[in-house]
Amino acid sequence: MSRINSNFCVFLIVLNHATIFIPMGLNLVALNPSTPAIEVFVNETFQLRYNTTSTVDENTLIVTLAQSMLVVGAAMGSISTHLWAKYFRRRTGVIIVHLLSLSSAILMSIIAYLFHSYEALIIGRWVNGLARGLGFSLGPLYVAEITSRKTLGFYQSPLGWIVQLSAVLGNIIAHPNVLGGVFTWPYAMAIPGLFSVLYLCFVPWIPDTIPHHLNVEKSTGVEIDGENPMTRRSFLLLEKLRSEKGPGLIKEYEDIQSEIAADNRVEGASLRTILTIGTYRRQVIAAIVVQFSLQASGIQAVMQYTNNIFESAGVHPGNSTYYTIGTLILMGLAVFASTGLLTRFGTKRMLVIGLTIVVCALTLLTISTTNSSDSSNILGVISVALFAIGVGTGPMLTMVTYPSELTTVVSRPNAMWLASVVFWVTGGLVSFIFPYSLELLGGYAYIPFTVLVMLSGGYVIFFLPETRNRSAQDIKSFFAKSKLSMSNKASSKQSTELLPAALISKTDEL
Repeated sequence: MSRINSNFCVFLIVLNHATIFIPMGLNLVALNPSTPAIEVFVNETFQLRYNTTSTVDENTLIVTLAQSMLVVGAAMGSISTHLWAKYFRRRTGVIIVHLLSLSSAILMSIIAYLFHSYEALIIGRWVNGLARGLGFSLGPLYVAEITSRKTLGFYQSPLGWIVQLSAVLGNIIAHPNVLGGVFTWPYAMAIPGLFSVLYLCFVPWIPDTIPHHLNVEKSTGVEIDGENPMTRRSFLLLEKLRSEKGPGLIKEYEDIQSEIAADNRVEGASLRTILTIGTYRRQVIAAIVVQFSLQASGIQAVMQYTNNIFESAGVHPGNSTYYTIGTLILMGLAVFASTGLLTRFGTKRMLVIGLTIVVCALTLLTISTTNSSDSSNILGVISVALFAIGVGTGPMLTMVTYPSELTTVVSRPNAMWLASVVFWVTGGLVSFIFPYSLELLGGYAYIPFTVLVMLSGGYVIFFLPETRNRSAQDIKSFFAKSKLSMSNKASSKQSTELLPAALISKTDEL
């Protein structure tokens, strides 16, 4: 991979991923192990304000509000992503994400603790949710526009295991015996903000993306085909981001120009206009389904009740949390191990393999939770482990990678925006509805997830292309004529079946 992207480009990718997605995992679990200390903090605040102690119900309400504000903020952030992507540069959008993240860390730590304000804790969680919802889309968008398309899948795929392993780290940091104690919990809340400080320190050396510079050059009257491209700022940036020089670099530059030029007729168009064009509508739907496949797997439902499943198998209640942490580690390792397989097998195939494993795991989980024998209890543990492997191998590995590969420069912001909105909204609905479904239906509550995963897998198999070794024009041609199936033909036949570029503008209107 280093022969394509320069060390500077790799540094930008690592900096982007680490400073956005590690804090996501840390903040996701920060309140769970430190809840007893937060309740003491709430009780002390009540004593200072009202000269009385808080009730159990009041403690529960405040902690629950703080927890839920993260999801509410993430949903609101994902909804507003479209505006940030449309009216601001990618670099500016990422900076906003970090300013929000840093502000939330200050609210949840220094301000909340010094001013005895649990309101600051709640508002800080909401602000952090905004950063989470925005960063979920804007971060990958920036990387997609600076890295080579040939290595896009490889560099987007680590996001899953980064979040999972940082969640494990967050459980450790916020443990009462580490930084989750009565006097130390503000430090646990402040640590994620340090990643934003790190990013902001490097801002003077972080460039905008290549498409941004090309659009600026176009708007300021720089001729696209006239002068020597090697003198343009956009080409000089591409040269800085790539190790490859000579004809290969010029070819990539021309491909980026062609991708943008082909999409000029919808540049700046509304979402409604884009959805009326067949090619882009199919790209948007594809991105939504791929990201939704992670929620369809029931990850919210299964991971919420792993402690109960382990305890049913004979694990001591005091140790069930450690087994859950082990499950998160297993899922993160599955994503990590599968990252290297993307370039060999392709993103589509890895997603299908993962979804197949998830179907098997959910089937076993349904059987184990609807029976009370010792063997079924052990089967429950096996099914959770299999579920972690399946999710890590498929939907979590590809949830950002595959949509990035399936979309173009113009369709990608809208596609990632809608996909993230559907992802967060459905995640919130599952978190709210599933406990009641589980109480009413028992283990049969997992069946709808099994059906949804099978439907998602069928859509991927029959309606989406394999993106491995495919150019942006190849992908766009596939969506321009949905009956094409690049994934089921030999490469020699695929090239002859692709729709000629000259006909794309006509088939787009279908």
